[in-house]
Amino acid sequence: MVMMLPFLSALISAWLAWRGHCRASLWWWLVTLAIFLIWCRFHMTSTLDISL
Repeated sequence: MVMMLPFLSALISAWLAWRGHCRASLWWWLVTLAIFLIWCRFHMTSTLDISL
């Protein structure tokens, strides 16, 4: 479910932009960017567990 958060927030941002709510759309886009940055940091600093 957590992996869907950036897609959901980007969808909300696009929907708001299409409806003409530019300020709200920008805030949702910034939320999407923050989620991407948090997940990027998490995946770059966590150990890579590969079972071979």
